Amino acid sequence: MDVAAKLIEQHRTLPKTPGVYLFLDPRKHPLYIGISVNLKNRVGSYIRGNAKNLEDRIQRMVFEAHSLRFIETQTELLALLLEDALIKKYLPVYNVKQKQFRDYRYIRLTSDPHPRLETLADPHMVNTPIYGPFRDKFFIERLQQIFSRYLGFRPCQEANPTAVCIEYDLGQCLAPCIYPESKTNYSQSTQQVVQFLEGIDPGVIKTIEIEINESIQALRFEHAQRLREDLIFCDVFFNRQRFNHRFRIDYLRVKGRKPETPGYLFENGALKEVLLQKGRIWKVGEQLDLFELSIVLEDDPRFLLDRANLVYNWLQQNQGLMEYSFQSPAVSGAKWESSDK
Repeated sequence: MDVAAKLIEQHRTLPKTPGVYLFLDPRKHPLYIGISVNLKNRVGSYIRGNAKNLEDRIQRMVFEAHSLRFIETQTELLALLLEDALIKKYLPVYNVKQKQFRDYRYIRLTSDPHPRLETLADPHMVNTPIYGPFRDKFFIERLQQIFSRYLGFRPCQEANPTAVCIEYDLGQCLAPCIYPESKTNYSQSTQQVVQFLEGIDPGVIKTIEIEINESIQALRFEHAQRLREDLIFCDVFFNRQRFNHRFRIDYLRVKGRKPETPGYLFENGALKEVLLQKGRIWKVGEQLDLFELSIVLEDDPRFLLDRANLVYNWLQQNQGLMEYSFQSPAVSGAKWESSDK
């Protein structure tokens, strides 16, 4: 099979700048969407002779493609955001990893008399707060273990349990369903779980550190190691979840550590402005027309949560080059000079 002549011809016109590229089928529907800091070089790697080194899935995509489309962007982050929005809009058959948001799991606290965690595969049109995205049910099970072990939050799934479970005997459940005197403590435990899910440590880190020291003094080194694993898990979770939570409800200002590096302003997860060199500001939808970047699909919270993860990961990869701060909507307007971290 040969690469379509139109692909080769269109490749010659591609710029060596950041942007998003789309391989299209004969109906102009995207087969595959990707990004690159150098569009010409990246797309060329698909259609040159060395394309045989690509995985079979991508080779099939190239030979099925009929034409190309590209969108230049000023920066890598804009390309990432645009790629994410377009993949969610078109769900190209050959994009695999970026469509995993449909396979993620989410959780919420139920409205039972004694709330419990409920796992959601599809949070579409859910009106109560949800948390995530989480990779799979095993990650959620790990969270539940942490909540039970250190906060006494019940792990059972019954709305109204009628018998004490083994978790109570192990000291990992307050059993509010059986012992009325523990209801007040369980209410506090529920509030602590909410804090945890919003990235606020309700005292779990200190509890684990105390138990680690006690285990070492008692020469229980294997137990201390398991506790350290819990400590690392919680610390990493807090950092990401705190960012994800504030990304959804506050202004986020991202600036480069060097004056010539572009900056970004998000409001409730939607990109609003890009700060370019010499203080120029481009507003999305005005000077900057990048499709759905200014839109948050409120009826499907997966989109916003996934975007929060994308921005967080990009900031972690560029933490030596970029800095960010959050600003509450209670403040009148988001200002670029804000330093509220």
